[in-house]
Amino acid sequence: MVLDKDNARVMLRMKQVGYFESPIGVYEIRADDDGVTRIHLQGNATEVMEESKNLDPQSRSTRHIKECITWMDAYFSNSPLQKVKVPPLNTQGYELSKPFCYRVWEILKVQVKAGETITYGELANMAGNPKGARAVGMAMKTNPIPIIIPCHRVIKSSGDLGNYSSYNGVATKKWLLQHENAIN
Repeated sequence: MVLDKDNARVMLRMKQVGYFESPIGVYEIRADDDGVTRIHLQGNATEVMEESKNLDPQSRSTRHIKECITWMDAYFSNSPLQKVKVPPLNTQGYELSKPFCYRVWEILKVQVKAGETITYGELANMAGNPKGARAVGMAMKTNPIPIIIPCHRVIKSSGDLGNYSSYNGVATKKWLLQHENAIN
């Protein structure tokens, strides 16, 4: 523990970083002591792996990172996901600061399985805000843990894919949905 300028006690959390190379790019995985805090699809695999060499060795691939990599390996190799433990997720700060986003993410994570899609409006209704399709879109845009919180499964009511806030945008969303056999 350290003291800040107001002499309040502040706990330092161990930040952890790991990488997973997938068929669509390299995912950077961040975690702390409580679970995975962020997953981000990076672009160029060579650049990302080169940057990772500069990391403090103590910050690499600890338990939550390894659990996430195991889960992602199963996802991308088409192994049955129900046989692989979902890594602990740490979205604590969002529960208070963005309660609607948090509620939407929890519903999406638990109720919309691989191979399924849901519309922004349907998800808004399930989250208790029937007119909140745009708010669901914002929740998807700010999702810190895509793939595990599967924002790629949320589509427009017209059947169009909608947007995707990741490397390569809609092309990545389409690839993920085809990978899950949710679309042709």
